[in-house]
Amino acid sequence: KLPNLPTVSEILKLYGVQARQQLSQNFLLDSNVTDKIAKLSGSLRGKTVIEVGAGPGNLTRSILLCGAQKVIAVEKDTRFKPALEILQQAVGPNKLNVVYGDMLKIEEQQLLIDEPVTPWEGSTIVNTTISSHFFF
Repeated sequence: KLPNLPTVSEILKLYGVQARQQLSQNFLLDSNVTDKIAKLSGSLRGKTVIEVGAGPGNLTRSILLCGAQKVIAVEKDTRFKPALEILQQAVGPNKLNVVYGDMLKIEEQQLLIDEPVTPWEGSTIVNTTISSHFFF
């Protein structure tokens, strides 16, 4: 369970953040939808999840609620910094690491460098990556 936080909509209003068409942004503000997406991603319990395009963090919240051990949220739009910092302060840096940059220019292994390597099902390493960019 997450601490009591302002809604993502409230945070976006407070900081005057709106979706930018040139960045193909669509905000998923309905937590029922983001909860469903996180649940349909399979068991996240105890896993480190890399979320590409975390935006204001609504899907990030849902991933954490599904029991992810840690979320590494990659976001290139720094307008979301206040929303992601509020969430990071609420859950702690051990549960949420926010990386600002373009995922196409970031080496995934660098994101996981401090993560313990845990083999599952023999010696397969499982990394769950969820993209919060949806096209309608």
